[in-house]
Amino acid sequence: MGLDVVDDRTTILIPAYNPDEKLLALLPRLRERFRHIVLVNDGSTTGKDVFERAVPLVDAILVHEKNRGKGAALKTGLAYIGDATDVITADADGQHTPEDIAKLADGLKSHRDGLVLGVRSFSGKVPLRSRFGNWWTRWFFFLMTGLMIRDTQTGLRGIPAALVPRVAKLPGDRYEYEMTMLADAKRHPSRPLQIPIETVYLDENATSHFNPVLDAIRIYRSLFQFCISSVLSFLIDNGVFAAVMWVMAAKDTPRRDDVLVALVAARLVSSHFNYFYNRFVVFRRGDVPRKGPHRSYYGYFGLVLAIGAASYALTEGCSALLDVRGVAITVVKIVADTVLFIASYLRRS
Repeated sequence: MGLDVVDDRTTILIPAYNPDEKLLALLPRLRERFRHIVLVNDGSTTGKDVFERAVPLVDAILVHEKNRGKGAALKTGLAYIGDATDVITADADGQHTPEDIAKLADGLKSHRDGLVLGVRSFSGKVPLRSRFGNWWTRWFFFLMTGLMIRDTQTGLRGIPAALVPRVAKLPGDRYEYEMTMLADAKRHPSRPLQIPIETVYLDENATSHFNPVLDAIRIYRSLFQFCISSVLSFLIDNGVFAAVMWVMAAKDTPRRDDVLVALVAARLVSSHFNYFYNRFVVFRRGDVPRKGPHRSYYGYFGLVLAIGAASYALTEGCSALLDVRGVAITVVKIVADTVLFIASYLRRS
């Protein structure tokens, strides 16, 4: 993006709690590149003069009377912006440079159905707690969700306009909200686009408001909830499949479509459980219209149908080839579903 071109399709959203001069140093440089900037004063007790001096440099300053947390501040900003523009979230402490923010804006031009993340390399002089925290969280997140995000703690994130309303409704008021946003990305049409950015830590990251105990508990709790939904759905799916196959095998004359009947029954039960568990427990969305299912319902079950068809073809084919019958076909199905999961991950990673 050239310096003579002002981006009017992207809004920069900056949550701020007790900001200092670093924010005032950042804003004029951002204003050279971006027409729209929104600040959220998250109940700051200091820095009043900083916000006053920032007024002519931003479109709006939204205010929380009391500190509610970074997640709440981001959601307030996203609700205000809506789907009028793409949104890039950045921190107020100077860790994100205008050049790196511009990189995400460029990424959003072509990546329209998934998040765009600015990921740090964590090389050079990086505080030990930040280096270890990102390494551990990255692998834990991968085990829980199947998504490999190189920097799970990045606050520099691009959100296409079409996804802003969805992201604004995710649960969480503090740092766990950002982790929930990443977990929800598993359900976006495209996996996050990860763009390398500079690793900047000022004064050993002394200005960070992250509580290593309380905020870590909130983050991992949200990940465990996501994992539980997947494990329970897996157990329900294969439990129902095995039960139906057992009933079918008890008949004197098994039919050729036994596997199809069992798989359809299993997917109907497990997919509905997964959808509603995630909707009302993991992501706690209560925005279901009174008349008819939510529109995400149709998109979700379109995907379930496609994966189910592939699972049936692979399970039926392998069972016939190996001459496996009855309840034992459940083992073939588990292997087939595992192969499909790995193939899907490799294709989209």
